Amino acid sequence: MVSYGLAWAGGIVAMIVHNSSAELQRAPYFAFSGALVFIGAASQFVWLGSIPAMAGGFLWVFMLVDVVVSLGVGYAVGVIAMARSRDAYGHARMAFLAFIPFVNFWLLFTPSTNKVSANRTPTIPLLSGAVGVLTGFVLLIAGVALGEFIRMATSRIVAEAENDPAMQRAGINMMLRGQGIEETLRQMAAEVPSQRVDETTTLLRVVADGSTLRYVYEVSTNPDELPMSMQTDLVLHNCTLEALRPVIEAGATVEHVYWRTDGSEIGVVTVTRDICGD
Repeated sequence: MVSYGLAWAGGIVAMIVHNSSAELQRAPYFAFSGALVFIGAASQFVWLGSIPAMAGGFLWVFMLVDVVVSLGVGYAVGVIAMARSRDAYGHARMAFLAFIPFVNFWLLFTPSTNKVSANRTPTIPLLSGAVGVLTGFVLLIAGVALGEFIRMATSRIVAEAENDPAMQRAGINMMLRGQGIEETLRQMAAEVPSQRVDETTTLLRVVADGSTLRYVYEVSTNPDELPMSMQTDLVLHNCTLEALRPVIEAGATVEHVYWRTDGSEIGVVTVTRDICGD
């Protein structure tokens, strides 16, 4: 939807600033449209490198490229749509039809008003007549296929990155920069379901309370207190866990609260930046 909105914005700019009397017949208009679809799809290749870009902190470059290409494609569509509108209706006011799905076919199929026009844009044979229509179909199909390939490849890369500790750390760092510590902790808490930890311990819930991320457990054996070895191991695990280390370094407090089955508290293990040694 954002890309569609940017394309609209580019088209509106073209309709305001692009002064021309050029006219464009149906076949070259279709060929040019197919070429723009292909260019827009090809520009998405940058996202295949989004995970390394996220880790390196330059994902904004890819986002900038995406925005510029979307605006540029929209501008180009606006230019050729105005030329097609002049050829079909004698004025450029119907160019907006190019940006409306299905309605754009009306602009595409409307025949020329004049058989011969001095303003008609000259085109090469590859973009004219039946060959131009074939060129448009080839480019359109290639663009759709390329877009689907990139979508599937990106999904595969993201799925693989979910199990990569370094990528998890990069993703959390990006959330911290963009949304702040409290919102990051809230999202992290929402993604952790209730689950069985071992034969006697169940993670009931994870709660974000300001800058504190609180894990609440229930222990079925009702011990008197938490073993010191368990507390030490838990602190060490949290201090070195890639998924938690970034928020701890950012100043978050991680608490592990253990309850008995009767609702009484067994103990709390607290992990902070100072405890982890930063």
